[in-house]
Amino acid sequence: MQELYPSKLMIFGEYAVLAGGEGLAIPWDDFVLVWIEDAETPSAFYPHLVRFAQWLAEQGFDTIIDVAAFQLALQNGLDVASTIPIGYGVGSSGAVVAAVYDRFARTNIPVTEIELLKQTLASMENFFHSTSSGLDPLVCYLQKPVHITPNGIHILDEVDLDILHMQLLDCGAERSTQTLVDAFRARMQTAEMQEALQHYIQLSNACIHALLQKDAQALVTPLRQLSQWQWQYFDFAIPTHLRNEWADANTHQTAIYKLCGAGGGGFMLVFSKLSELAD
Repeated sequence: MQELYPSKLMIFGEYAVLAGGEGLAIPWDDFVLVWIEDAETPSAFYPHLVRFAQWLAEQGFDTIIDVAAFQLALQNGLDVASTIPIGYGVGSSGAVVAAVYDRFARTNIPVTEIELLKQTLASMENFFHSTSSGLDPLVCYLQKPVHITPNGIHILDEVDLDILHMQLLDCGAERSTQTLVDAFRARMQTAEMQEALQHYIQLSNACIHALLQKDAQALVTPLRQLSQWQWQYFDFAIPTHLRNEWADANTHQTAIYKLCGAGGGGFMLVFSKLSELAD
């Protein structure tokens, strides 16, 4: 059993993975979740843990998770302490699922069966998001970067983020992943948007490949175009108070903004020095 469970960042591929594109997510140790034994005061997560355990029992997960042991442990003071902000797109529910699976799984699925492991974690995270991809809890559980492609899931030893000069921008408000995903699916119903989405996927995939190849020069142009695409088409996922700031950064090439996960609030990603590489 692991001592702590990190948050996760979806660097590239938010929404693209829902339409056959690639995705790249990494563990983010700035925020973590840990188990607490004999907690004196219940945490903000505790009511969610109780409901989660009850839901697992009702949904028949007892063949996968020792739900009775989970419920008994909660009654005896088991809780979590977490610095992962809820509703901010950095995997708070994924960390909870990873922790519960790691501690209470009857038999841990080996990494060699990565698709089954991802599907199992996704089915558990459905409690928090009515439809989960399983990527968040997978990254939190493996504590390694994960690259999803149409051909499969690839676990990476590391991703060099130094060339990104990436910062998290706090939008100052929580958001609902499911609400945003529903808005995305509704937006993509027209032929025009389907065509635009294919361009988005190409840009996102190009960013992933450039980053994995540590090619900062090749990353600048598709990332800048990706940012402009999101500003134009994903207005539902960009907080109103950030739209002018985002547009100004694109116009003057002072920084590059992009969504962090589903967007809508929580954190945004800001790349502040990549424009220098384009000269």
